[in-house]
Amino acid sequence: MKAVGIFGGSFDPIHIGHLITIQYVLEKRNLDKIIFIPSHISPLKTDKQTTEDIHRLNMVNLAIESFPYFQSSDYEIRKGNISYTLNTLNEIKKTYNNIELIIGFDNLIVFDKWNKPDEILKLAKVVVMKRNIDMLTEIKTKYFDSVVVIDTPNIEISSTEIRERVKKGLPIDFLVPEKVKEYISKQGLYK
Repeated sequence: MKAVGIFGGSFDPIHIGHLITIQYVLEKRNLDKIIFIPSHISPLKTDKQTTEDIHRLNMVNLAIESFPYFQSSDYEIRKGNISYTLNTLNEIKKTYNNIELIIGFDNLIVFDKWNKPDEILKLAKVVVMKRNIDMLTEIKTKYFDSVVVIDTPNIEISSTEIRERVKKGLPIDFLVPEKVKEYISKQGLYK
């Protein structure tokens, strides 16, 4: 089996930008599949309130249901408490030997603030999504040489913007998959 990609986040909500960039990573890294893992509580965002876990998981499942090489895991949601990547990787390692942890460049910049980053690097190859390779020389951390950086498309969509648009009654067409849009409406999320 090829490597399995792990992609975590709050996914509040998951949007087209997530799917486009992750599809790109799947192809560039020649991964067998990518597992989306909604966090329960992100360690670096403990002060932020997210939508109920079940809604975020349901939206992920709706967004990826027609892609056999994408799947989801409710591990962090079931576990509860703060979602530390190290714990999740240790759990995933029970099933898969070859793991690639996919993070954004913004997370590489603060990777030293993560829980036991050196241990994370022992468990998984860290793949960083970067939109502009030329900017790499401007910001370097001690972990910079320990990761694989790939150039990914620049999709300027944010979950925050989507939540604000829903709150204001503005359309979110083309920002989220149609089934996610319908779910948000039906559940009355972000009002």
